[in-house]
Amino acid sequence: MWPDDPNWQMTLLFLLALALLGFAMKLVALLLPVKGQMERRGISWVLVSPDSVLRSQPAISVRPVVLRILMWSVLLLSSYWVYGQLVRGFQWYGILPSYLAAPCLYLMMEFLVAVKTLFYLPGGRLIPALHNRPWAARTVADFWGNRWNLWFSDWFRYCIFSRLRRRLLFALFLIFAISGLVHEWVVNVPLYFLTGRVLFGTMMIYFLLQPVGILVERRFLKSHPRSNAVFVWLVVLVPVPLVLNEGLLRVLHLWPE
Repeated sequence: MWPDDPNWQMTLLFLLALALLGFAMKLVALLLPVKGQMERRGISWVLVSPDSVLRSQPAISVRPVVLRILMWSVLLLSSYWVYGQLVRGFQWYGILPSYLAAPCLYLMMEFLVAVKTLFYLPGGRLIPALHNRPWAARTVADFWGNRWNLWFSDWFRYCIFSRLRRRLLFALFLIFAISGLVHEWVVNVPLYFLTGRVLFGTMMIYFLLQPVGILVERRFLKSHPRSNAVFVWLVVLVPVPLVLNEGLLRVLHLWPE
């Protein structure tokens, strides 16, 4: 039965769009000429890129995975409680909910990956990490290439970047343009279908700001590591309301009615 709650409707539409996207990305990776050895057993069909499969590790014990699930669930519930106290309790509206929801998004992603890892343990492999301490990023390029959503980074590296090595600037902007289109598809399109709200272009603007930030830091901030660290968060976090908009907040059940 289709739920009456618009937030649940948004979540279901988001998951459907994400599933179609994952299928398309996996298909593209399979159709491209093979780069290196692609492992085709266990979790290889769960991940969109062979590079992610190569980062996987043999499964040794269930206990660490269960402990991770418990840890991420406690942190996730705590973040939702804090969000509720600040947004609903103090009525912090406007763009503030987007900034306050950022930890909830990160913890939700980690929790879901931990749960998925548990289900795929019988395959004999551990699903590789989705994030790598994103708070430790020292450059914008480091944040997106080595620390945030590594599954998508693996796909972009395998399907685009490694095949456009002679056109690096074009590859850089192409990757972030595709990222913008992907987020428009999984968030803004379902939001429009459900509510009629037109937020098209917000995701694209956010992701096209990122390669500009990478070029700026490479040109002007190479010899200023402290300034560069601050610049990362100016580029990544300041415009985050463009991404954590009504659609994504509804997906996370954080939209302040």
